[in-house]
Amino acid sequence: MVSTQPSEQAREHAIQVWMLKIAQDGGNARFDDLHIDHIDELWKPREMWIEGGVEAFRLALQVRDRCQVPFIVGLGFSLESDEQCADVDFQTGAEFMSRVDWSPPSLYLFERGKEPRIGTAVVRELNRSLFPGLPETVRCYYISFRETPTNEYRCSVFLEG
Repeated sequence: MVSTQPSEQAREHAIQVWMLKIAQDGGNARFDDLHIDHIDELWKPREMWIEGGVEAFRLALQVRDRCQVPFIVGLGFSLESDEQCADVDFQTGAEFMSRVDWSPPSLYLFERGKEPRIGTAVVRELNRSLFPGLPETVRCYYISFRETPTNEYRCSVFLEG
């Protein structure tokens, strides 16, 4: 029986194509992202977002290192925003997922020194145990900011490595 599940190699290829394009055309400055469900359809269901996101992030770190792409890899989860995007501290994956909005997590590339947490109004380091299997060097944080030109509050959780 032939599996329809993409291999790790196919996932890496999808990430590498995106990453090299972004690195070459300046897409990182536009925050051009890659949603995890575009890497693997198995990661489309909401209950797969943490597991699939961590796996996509892990693969992206490997691709970045192998291809010597000089960027920070980020994985972003957009949260439901209220009027002030209240500062939160998630204790469990269920608490975290109850605040994630309708959009699957995405991979990003950031220039060193221009990560979203720099110059953002509210930044809080989060408990890394929300995302099992992360390398020790990965940072996990919550940010909230006002989006221009709408002046609406946005809040996100990012992994960065």
